[in-house]
Parts: sequence; C-alpha cells; structure tokens
Amino acid sequence: MGDEIRYFPAGSGGAPSTPGLSMLRKAELIWGIEIFSQATVEELYRLAGLARVVEFAPSGVIFGENDFGDSFYVLVDGSVELASEAKKTRAVAGPGEAIGLYSVLTRAQRRATATALEPTVALAIAAEDLFTVLSNNMEILVSIFKTIAEKLDMGTRG
Repeated sequence: MGDEIRYFPAGSGGAPSTPGLSMLRKAELIWGIEIFSQATVEELYRLAGLARVVEFAPSGVIFGENDFGDSFYVLVDGSVELASEAKKTRAVAGPGEAIGLYSVLTRAQRRATATALEPTVALAIAAEDLFTVLSNNMEILVSIFKTIAEKLDMGTRG
C-alpha cells in the first residue's frame, strides 16, 4: 500500500456521509481533545477554520511509523488502527480522538502507522497552520501548557 492515501470524494457513497461540518461542530470536536479543552471559544473557532474534512477508505494508510508529523487528525466517523512494528503495539482510535498530535507538537517522527479500519472521516489540521495559530495566540498556547501541567501535577500526586 505504500504511502498512498485513498480519499473518497464527498457524496461518492464509499465513506460515511458527513454533510459539510459546521464551524460549530468542528470547534466542538477540537474542544473534545484534552489539550484544547481549556481553549476559549474564539481560539477553538480559529482552529476550526483551519481544519479540513478528509475521508479515508478502509485499509487506507493515513500516515506511517517514522514519518514526520505534517498534520494531525481528529476522528469524526470511523476507526483507525495505530500499530507500531518497533514496539509491537496496537491500539484503535475512534470518533472524538486525535491521532498524530504528539508528533506534530514535538516535531518528532510518528510512533505508529495509522490505518483506516473502515470508511473514516476526520478533521485534518496541518502542523504549520497549528504553529501559526499558536504563535499568534498566546492564550491558546497557555491553555495547552495548563493542560500539560495539570497532567504532570496529577502524575506526581498519584
């Protein structure tokens, strides 16, 4: 399958029907991702404005292990297998979950291959777009740091 990504054109009948996601729905999906949970409505709408709807066919490789993160995805419909040959691990992500975010934020290589298990619809946000928003909006950057700091704090208390 290589590096090929198979997309379904909207309305082709192959992927789940997602009639144009509204900005509100995109913002809600992004807000559901933990590191964006403290972002303001305005910040969420900025990110939602950058998100594009993409569709993947079953068995379509979304990104490969060791690829560099050029975008991350918030799953809307469908499911994606995250498999690492190096670590011999496998996980499945579903609607409302983000995939590829770690490698985008750290600019590190992907830790797993992401493959659609069924027709899958996602929001894609390019790494450069995310960094542009972060560099121009200190508030959203602070909200991400707050979330990370809270996780670290909980880890030291428990």
